[in-house]
Amino acid sequence: MNTESRTIVLITGANQGIGYAVAQGLLAHKDYFILLGSRDASRGAKAATGLDPTGEFVKSITIDVADDTSIQQAADLVASKYRRLDVLINNAGINNEIDIMIKQHKMQQEGGAAQPETINLAQHRKLFRDVYEVNLFGAAMVTEAFTPLLEKSTALPARIVFVSSHTGSLGLRVDSSDAEYAKWSCPSFPVYRTSKAALNMLTLHYAAKFHDNGWKVNGSCPNLTDTNFARGWVKGRPASESAVNIVRLATLSADGESGVYSDENGVVPW
Repeated sequence: MNTESRTIVLITGANQGIGYAVAQGLLAHKDYFILLGSRDASRGAKAATGLDPTGEFVKSITIDVADDTSIQQAADLVASKYRRLDVLINNAGINNEIDIMIKQHKMQQEGGAAQPETINLAQHRKLFRDVYEVNLFGAAMVTEAFTPLLEKSTALPARIVFVSSHTGSLGLRVDSSDAEYAKWSCPSFPVYRTSKAALNMLTLHYAAKFHDNGWKVNGSCPNLTDTNFARGWVKGRPASESAVNIVRLATLSADGESGVYSDENGVVPW
């Protein structure tokens, strides 16, 4: 397997959902070689084989973004096997508040309390910590660990994509003139939404940090997507549609944008 002339891409959280769809989209670019990141090695291997039975264009790599040892081991593996990285897509993410909503809904169906479930401070703090460990801290640590390999990119410019969410937009949240203001201003999913708002600032940080290198660092909003991430609680569009803008940002040329937060329709307010 010769990867010397190919653009090497790492996608975290890619054994299913949007990450998997992004890998499918990148396979249309025959000069790309995809490292399919997954926390579970067996699921990752199965997903990689499903995408590319030959192993010529896709290989699975085990990486748990909430575990620094796992992140470093993944970076060391890429360094030893491929010596560089050209594109990093920080896709791994969780929303544990959905589980609380599902539990509450079941209780209501069974004639239980109509009020939201009360959790104590320790439980509430754990909700925040668990989500931030993956959505924010994980993305930051993966970026830090793979920066030395991105610095060796031969498929310039190096590109980093942070998969964010419209729900993390402060602009959408406060713009009362927006037709969907009622939806964006609803006080739902505060843990997940604040983690994505923080991720947006992290995106701007790295965009500024690597500006002089010519790297393309951007955030993408996939929109509501029908994946296992939503536990079947909410229905959205197919993952293939949500992957379109991420694929576009992952394949930007030297004249592409950087420091931009967007979806397939254009710029989204920070």
